[in-house]
Amino acid sequence: KYPVTTFEVPILKMDPFTYAYAPEPNLEILTEAAQSSGYFNMVPDSEDGVVRRLDLVFKCKDDLYAPISIQSVWNYLDRPSLIVKVARYGIEGIQMGDIFIPTDEKGRMLINYLGPEKTLPHFSVSDILGGKYPAGTFRDKIVLVGTTAIGVYDMRTTPVSSSGEYPGLEVHATAIDNILNQDFLHKPEWAKLYDVAAILILGLLTGIFIPRFDALKGIAFASGLFILQIIVTRTLFIRFGLWVNLVYPSLILILIYTSLTVYRYLTEELERKRIKGAFTHYVSRTVVQEMLKSPEKLKLGGEEKELSVLFSDIRGFTTISEHLTPEALVRLLNEYLSVMTDIILKYDGTLDKYMGDAIMAIYGAPVAQEDHPYRACRSGLEMLAGLEVLNKRWMAEGKKPMDIGIGINTGVMVVGNMGSDLRFDYTVMGDSVNLASRLENANKTYKTNILISETTYEQVKAEFVCMELDKVKVKGKTRPVKIYQLLGDKHVSGEQLAAVEAFHKALRLYEQRAWDNAIAAFREVMDMDGHMGTAQLYIQRAMDLKASPPPADWDGVFIMSKK
Repeated sequence: KYPVTTFEVPILKMDPFTYAYAPEPNLEILTEAAQSSGYFNMVPDSEDGVVRRLDLVFKCKDDLYAPISIQSVWNYLDRPSLIVKVARYGIEGIQMGDIFIPTDEKGRMLINYLGPEKTLPHFSVSDILGGKYPAGTFRDKIVLVGTTAIGVYDMRTTPVSSSGEYPGLEVHATAIDNILNQDFLHKPEWAKLYDVAAILILGLLTGIFIPRFDALKGIAFASGLFILQIIVTRTLFIRFGLWVNLVYPSLILILIYTSLTVYRYLTEELERKRIKGAFTHYVSRTVVQEMLKSPEKLKLGGEEKELSVLFSDIRGFTTISEHLTPEALVRLLNEYLSVMTDIILKYDGTLDKYMGDAIMAIYGAPVAQEDHPYRACRSGLEMLAGLEVLNKRWMAEGKKPMDIGIGINTGVMVVGNMGSDLRFDYTVMGDSVNLASRLENANKTYKTNILISETTYEQVKAEFVCMELDKVKVKGKTRPVKIYQLLGDKHVSGEQLAAVEAFHKALRLYEQRAWDNAIAAFREVMDMDGHMGTAQLYIQRAMDLKASPPPADWDGVFIMSKK
């Protein structure tokens, strides 16, 4: 037993000692020869059965007893003072002369294993008795004599030998080496504060910064914290012999990162679905899928691109609205706008805005479309066809039919978010947009339904039948622009194609100032196709110019003064 025992704090909150019962003494002859003895018990951790600690003090009845490791070193050092130091929280450690052996509050020393089994030298007793080692081999050495054969069941599982083949005798030898070299592992009371601080700091850093980073930066940040935690705990362990918790802080980091990542995935997926649902009111599902697949194609801010713009408007809508109640007017308008919008979205157009009964649509943005002029023209033709179906139903219900005008232009314009910091719209701006609006309004003048610009015509002339109508000069512009009436695809009737050809010949006569011949040619066009109201317009123009001839530099350009 301990020859001297000192309690530095005599009044304890609890008894810190591990009690031993029914001790079995050694052989009497060995006990007398040794003049002292120590127990060789070792208690593995209850969680996994691994021997990480060695009890340096047991209490049996009123006495404290030391293990063979303490007894061996004490005798080796000529029996210096030996004190069990007790603090208010429990056992603080063992003071052996000038050597202080730190323990936990239960008097257990963390074993600093030097390596796997047989790291310390092993000698066979039969070889020693057989004289295979020279005299003096074991002089001034501590020699532990015991069995290491597997069959004697003194094999232990240790952190450096999970196979369970680490001799129990070498555990005590390792403890002796730790004491003599004062090579201790520490897990002081403040280590718990470090563990709590590490958990809080890693948890807070992960919780604060991960939501602010994208996926790549987030995993890099979390991995950096994880590696830093490993480096710090490893450095404290190797250089200073301090054992602080690696598992729980790292586990908190992983759990918070995983939770936030899963939460972000779920919320972003919901947001993705919400945005997808919202955008399907403005663009087709095909465009939405493309935008979600390649978000970089959705460039916001302001960008010059060649796009096609479509404007449509109901003719005489004010007159129509005067004969309807507000509720009936809203139902009628919603029915009309629903059909028109479905057609725009069918061809992957982007619904820019509704302006009362007017519609503005963009083709070629936000997702690029090489054939955006074709899509705009096809939309315009189907809008007329859709209106025809609506008119038949409305007239059967006793309602008045509607007529619409459509203007389409292709050109370079600025596309992006326009507005203020608080509210903005994804839209287009520029002269090309204004021209499309002017063309829509010009349908009233030319008695047409769809007018397209020269730039649009050049890109769709192979797919559609178009009739050249005029050269116009828009207000604020000096360069004239040819405009065309979009009649249909290449399957129009031969009679209509003949009427278009006749109109073009009449238009050449008009440009050559052959007024009488032009008038006659336009009248012939009207006889061929009574729906060509533009021919009647040119008859009146030719008659006016015949009565009041234009100047010599007249180039046949019509000045479009109305917006």
